[in-house]
Amino acid sequence: MTTYDHRSLTATRVFDIVDGFAAQRGLDGARPRPLGRVRLFLVADRTPGAERTFTDPPELVLATSDSGYAVSFGVVQQPDGSRHVEPFGAGPYLLRVRSDRYQVADFDGVSLPATVGQPEPYEMVLAAGYSYPFPVAATAPSIEVGGPTSAALALLRGEVLAPDGSGVADANVSAPGATPYRTDADGQWVLVFADGVPAAGAVDVTITAPGAGPAVVTGVAVTPGGEAALPQTALRGRIVAPGVDPTAAVVEITGQPGRAGVRSDGVWAYYFAPTQAATTVTVKATVPDGRSLSVPGVQVVPRTTTAVPDLRLPRPGPTPTPTPNTTPTPNTTPTRAEPAITAQRSTDA
Repeated sequence: MTTYDHRSLTATRVFDIVDGFAAQRGLDGARPRPLGRVRLFLVADRTPGAERTFTDPPELVLATSDSGYAVSFGVVQQPDGSRHVEPFGAGPYLLRVRSDRYQVADFDGVSLPATVGQPEPYEMVLAAGYSYPFPVAATAPSIEVGGPTSAALALLRGEVLAPDGSGVADANVSAPGATPYRTDADGQWVLVFADGVPAAGAVDVTITAPGAGPAVVTGVAVTPGGEAALPQTALRGRIVAPGVDPTAAVVEITGQPGRAGVRSDGVWAYYFAPTQAATTVTVKATVPDGRSLSVPGVQVVPRTTTAVPDLRLPRPGPTPTPTPNTTPTPNTTPTRAEPAITAQRSTDA
């Protein structure tokens, strides 16, 4: 008789992950499932007396039930691809949800496994992200003077960028009537006005970057039933310096923090704070050998990318070769003094 070893895993946690935008619009039933892959990461263990934050958060390995629930059996995957069953503590835990089509979202206080006070399934409602496939209105809705527009969807897109053009993560972007947005590493954001926009066609957008206070951008135009954009004020130009790696050049704006980002083809860009007013600045480029060039009087126009004339630094000339000195050098070596010869008078008779 053959003996078989049968093993089974007990679910550690069941997650009810919902597409928040589809649910709000009444699409795909009461519990619409998210589009594409959704990933859950262990960010921190809140076990009293044993708190820890994961430097490289492991990912919960999930299975999908017939009802569309995401099920964890306690297996986690490390960044190097290795897997193991995680010995969960008393918890609770901080989980982070990532997906290409939804905003990054943190869920704190999650029990792993479920507890009496936190039964199954655990609900996670995800807000639509920058790459979400929003429906497009065929025609713009009519506007009611003095009131809101119709419930046609409206979108406002933008980015939160550092001076060098890199994205700012964890910035919070909001506007009245829109779903708030938390940026990821690319800095992109989209505000969704699911119930339409004000009849005035303009809103105030508040952007709060990490470590900074709220910046309110007033009077931002939105398009009823369509998409609009809030550009970040910027300067753009090119460095031409033969024989020099452009990425080693430093481009600075007088009176402004940080430096511009410079590409390998010499194209550079500098991004101002969201509330930057119109002003005049000087752009200065410096290459590693110390040569520099400045362009004064550059106009900064809010919510516009202004082109700056090329910064052209000529190729440095050859180092002059020293010319040999052909003039004879006087001999300055002292000569030995000869004794003086004195004539003596003869005394012979």
